[in-house]
Amino acid sequence: MSTPESVPEFLPATPQNSQQRVLRPVLSATQVIAGLAKLSGWKLHGDGADVAIKKTFAFKSYLRTMAFVNAIAYIAEQQDHHPELLVRYKTCSVRFNTHDVLGITQSDFACAALIDALLQTPT
Repeated sequence: MSTPESVPEFLPATPQNSQQRVLRPVLSATQVIAGLAKLSGWKLHGDGADVAIKKTFAFKSYLRTMAFVNAIAYIAEQQDHHPELLVRYKTCSVRFNTHDVLGITQSDFACAALIDALLQTPT
């Protein structure tokens, strides 16, 4: 019998280390600005404990938007770091901060880079 906590067989399991989360240090303002300079289109959003990095992605159709959202869900589970998402018909806004430390950490930038890589065309 299936329980709400069980994962369907077609989905990957949550990382084994999710119970052993390591708290990362909050980045300084200088480190955040340097991190944003390395990413295209990501901007600082909010302030205080609600500060985050955010980017809005545009797509040609709802189906493409949802495929992107599902890919984000997979990355978030693998990284054990989950963004806030605002999904609309042809756009998806992605917002990262590290809730455990009420700020921006290197994990936010690492996940943002992984999400950007989803849409990069091979050269």
